[in-house]
Amino acid sequence: MSSSALHIDASSGASFVSDRSTVVAQRIEFLDVMRGFAVMVMVIGHSVDSVLSAEARTTDFFGVYNFIRGFTAPLFLFVAGFSFFVATEKRWNEYQSFTRPVRKRLGKMLLLLVIGYALHFPFFSLNKILYETSPEGYLRLFQVDVLHCFAVSFLILQFLVFVSPTVKGFLKLLLGLTIGIVLATPLVWNVDFTLLFSPLIGPYFNQNQLSMFPLFPYAAFMFGGVFGGHWYLKARRTGSEVRYFQRLALAGLFAIAAGIVADLHPLRLYPPHDFWKTSPNFYLIRLGVVLGITASFYFARRLPKQVRSQLVVLGGSSLMVYVLHLILVYGSAANRGLGQMLGQTLPFEIAFATGLGVLVLMTVTVYAWRFVSKEYSSSLRVTQYAFVSLLLFLFMTNPY
Repeated sequence: MSSSALHIDASSGASFVSDRSTVVAQRIEFLDVMRGFAVMVMVIGHSVDSVLSAEARTTDFFGVYNFIRGFTAPLFLFVAGFSFFVATEKRWNEYQSFTRPVRKRLGKMLLLLVIGYALHFPFFSLNKILYETSPEGYLRLFQVDVLHCFAVSFLILQFLVFVSPTVKGFLKLLLGLTIGIVLATPLVWNVDFTLLFSPLIGPYFNQNQLSMFPLFPYAAFMFGGVFGGHWYLKARRTGSEVRYFQRLALAGLFAIAAGIVADLHPLRLYPPHDFWKTSPNFYLIRLGVVLGITASFYFARRLPKQVRSQLVVLGGSSLMVYVLHLILVYGSAANRGLGQMLGQTLPFEIAFATGLGVLVLMTVTVYAWRFVSKEYSSSLRVTQYAFVSLLLFLFMTNPY
């Protein structure tokens, strides 16, 4: 695994820090700042969740906090879709066939899926997984998290690029798919897809099994980001970026208002469903908030240099931070996390302080990684391959 494999670059829709001379989205700094903000909220949120007491979760304050935290994944996916289009449009013809950049993209998405499932391994032993995993263990193994959602949504976007002769045709297909996902979500969530497909495929559709981020509706946030990227590039070519983000903020307010008004309307098109997870009206509200946040980060892009640089660094190493902090706070098949060691016992103040501590540790780790990657790149690559090979050997041969 090379050092660039621990990131997600703009050509892959998020933030791999490789091939700096050709990565268009890296020059759009507000995207990196937004991504860094989303990573920061994600790290603190997961850390708090792993150790927060049951009593603290019953307070009104926690309800508000949890509601706000729910915008992290939509924001991250929207930025990923935005970056995908910015990187793809400039080299459209190159991404329409099975070229080296496309093979590289696809390889990175497969890597994300492998990592996503590996984080859910019940045992650090292939033999034990195959012969001793309980049905509940397999359900946890097959659950869909944001890495799975991101990777599969990205692969769908790349497939649409393959089959679309023009950018306009691609956007038309994507618009239909996005609207279809949003409108179908309340119905899709009432179907048990494990019976139609398998426990491996079912979690990508809804939460009938363990699934945090099924494609319905979360893929629609990434697809919405593609349209944001498309209109941004049009505005950038004409020098009207400020007007674009003003209109984006207004569009966000309109989407929020439309979602609220539509939900208050007495006409009901769907059978009973979970408003907070499946309602097209709540999708509009969340999308509106994400559009507003995007516009806000553009107008606040002149943050103090130190703050801005920290967010850019975190955003540029989003995958590494994601994997490491999950292993630290939730544990893995090979280690106990903070959740196992401390339990969900801490009051909110201490849990939040724990989250800040984890965030500081991740930031220091990223800077250390960047330094080692720059100064000792050859040695680091050899060490990485040796470490990954050792892990695979132990996983394949370990009987327990």
